[in-house]
Amino acid sequence: MVTIKVNERTKAGKALIETARIMAQKYRGIDIFQEDQDLLEKMKVNYESDLLSEEEKKVFLKELEKLAE
Repeated sequence: MVTIKVNERTKAGKALIETARIMAQKYRGIDIFQEDQDLLEKMKVNYESDLLSEEEKKVFLKELEKLAE
């Protein structure tokens, strides 16, 4: 497997990606995985901020137990 980092904002990058897409449609063995590192970092931060702290988990579980009674 080979990984090629391509700047999609340049003419050369756009041309290379388009060529790879065309080849991927015609030939087996070519897969394109696009990764936006900035987007991944934002998703990670958002995911971590959505997690409950240990204290928040305890309070939440107690509330669930009360509701179940």
